[in-house]
Amino acid sequence: MKNSNEHSIRELALQFVNKSGKQQLYAERTVLDKWPEYIGELCAGQTECVSIHSGVLKVKVRNAALRFELIGRKSMIIDKINADYAVPVVKDILFY
Repeated sequence: MKNSNEHSIRELALQFVNKSGKQQLYAERTVLDKWPEYIGELCAGQTECVSIHSGVLKVKVRNAALRFELIGRKSMIIDKINADYAVPVVKDILFY
């Protein structure tokens, strides 16, 4: 049974993030961590999320054919990522 003062680590971390004004940074870091969920494990094995800054996600792709396919699906991937958040986190994806 939970006391009124008991909180999970996740709850406390989210409270800290909200109070510190770092929601955007937290969301960006979460995107990097959840990349395999957004594009699938097979594609994630051929890609590497390098960074995200100012809404631009940079992804290194080891296979040229896969890069071409991902570029064609870029807007769908962006929509899928942003659906998880209250405000848009990713504005563009740079595949290289």
